[in-house]
Amino acid sequence: MKLISNLLETIEGIQNWYIAGLLIFFFMFILFVIRTLRRPKKEMEDIKNAILEDDNGEVIKP
Repeated sequence: MKLISNLLETIEGIQNWYIAGLLIFFFMFILFVIRTLRRPKKEMEDIKNAILEDDNGEVIKP
């Protein structure tokens, strides 16, 4: 691990990639949260109940 650490310290401008990666992560996280919160309740219920349905659309009783 020390070899990789030393190698990355010698590369100039590597901190810009760290910042860019962090910004992309936060942007995507915020985008997914907003998209999830804006979905209609009916669609979220359909997604939630989809695991209980078989291929024919019939509900499987536990």
